[in-house]
Amino acid sequence: MTLVLLAALLCAFGSWVIANLYRHALTQSPRQALLWYFLTAVTSGIAIWCTHFIAMLAYQPDAPVSFDFGLTFVSLLIAIIGSTLGILIAGMYRRRITNVIGGVILGLSISAMHYTGMVAYRIEGMIHWDQNYLVASVVLAMVLSIVALSFGGQGEKYARSKMTASFALAIIGLHFTGMAAFHVMPTTLIGGHSNPDEFRLLAMVIAGTAAMIVTGGLFTYFIENRTRMENIDELRQARDEARDASRAKSEFMSVLSHELRTPLTIINGYASFLTNLKGHTMAKLKPNEAITKVHFEELGDQTERYGGRIKSAGDHLLTIINELLDYTSIELNSVKLTKTSFVAGDLLAELAEQFQGLAKEKQAVLEIEYDEFDVFADRGRCKQILINLLGNALKFSRGTSIVIRAKQMGESCRLEVEDNGCGMPAEDLQRIFQAFIQAETASKSADGGTGLGLAICKKLAVAHEGDIRVESTVGVGTKFTVDLPVCASEIEVGNTLVAA
Repeated sequence: MTLVLLAALLCAFGSWVIANLYRHALTQSPRQALLWYFLTAVTSGIAIWCTHFIAMLAYQPDAPVSFDFGLTFVSLLIAIIGSTLGILIAGMYRRRITNVIGGVILGLSISAMHYTGMVAYRIEGMIHWDQNYLVASVVLAMVLSIVALSFGGQGEKYARSKMTASFALAIIGLHFTGMAAFHVMPTTLIGGHSNPDEFRLLAMVIAGTAAMIVTGGLFTYFIENRTRMENIDELRQARDEARDASRAKSEFMSVLSHELRTPLTIINGYASFLTNLKGHTMAKLKPNEAITKVHFEELGDQTERYGGRIKSAGDHLLTIINELLDYTSIELNSVKLTKTSFVAGDLLAELAEQFQGLAKEKQAVLEIEYDEFDVFADRGRCKQILINLLGNALKFSRGTSIVIRAKQMGESCRLEVEDNGCGMPAEDLQRIFQAFIQAETASKSADGGTGLGLAICKKLAVAHEGDIRVESTVGVGTKFTVDLPVCASEIEVGNTLVAA
């Protein structure tokens, strides 16, 4: 009884693994599916054969028995080869008719394996076969195999469970129906005869080996399936990132068109005023009124005022174009740093003078704090970083106090721009250094911007083998910190400065 239960458990477990492997193979590309079909077939053949062999060892006739191990091995080959043909035909072509053909071949292979094994089962007695049970066992195996393969190709929720149950019934039904057709009349009656304990040990060894092989197939499925799911997750993440990038670029194009349209509208408007300025001035003169110096002065003042506004708009337009060109060149890894030695305090003083007008306009106090030290870096690029950070602080923070600092931190230079403005939420801090991203879109801010400034700062800092980070609290303020490992003391050699 123990061996019968062992055979049934092995059959159920093997059928479940086969169902998983077969359905997994159906989802693969043709070349990969071929390998999975072979793995399914080998697992199927071993599970079928081991179920049969263990169940045969559980059979206890009242006569001595033995096995022809040559034929027993042939029965294993029949199970594997027949399973391979049936599963390949059903899986590769995936038609209703191929499920029938594959099921018939699979059922016949189970039957051939069983009855070859029965021929290999040598017993001292007269053997009689009930042909009704024999035919019924073969038909049962074929029908249930067809049903199992049909369920395996379906996409419904319980298709795997149905295939498992059908395939297990095909194996068990064939065996026990076939055994019902098998009758033995011992030539020598031996009351209470039982086969040697070695048969039980052999059954255990075969069951253990089969379980290891079937479990190996199952682990292969789980590992491959997990890898596939990880790849799917990576592809899904890449898709989401690409979608976010596309959305960001679409928003960037919208912002950029707004940014370009504003200065171009100003330039075109004032250029039109200049074009018609003479005509408007002449139209204001009274009949026979002579043009005097006053008229020329008024005309000059207007020309100067319109020209200044055109220049301002042109500078704005040039800044946008320079940002685009800078970012493009940086993306192409063509950043060229021209490192020289310069005084940090001088750079900060220059920036403070440059931004005093904008600071007054924004009603903000601009302060500078710095240590006395020389920096060995690309001065123009360092200035570009600070211009972007300082410009953002003045335009977007709505702060009343903005401080620029330069500190010497050992062998490094630390540049800071801090404001007491509105701050930024934590979720924005993770993405503001990405290209085309703004914490505040142009639709919400009159000052606009392309969203490239901080991305450029990040790349320029990295080009100096440094880094940039941000700390911000909503309602308290924001501080940007740039660390550049370029503040080693310099040694003057002739007219050349080199880092010590």
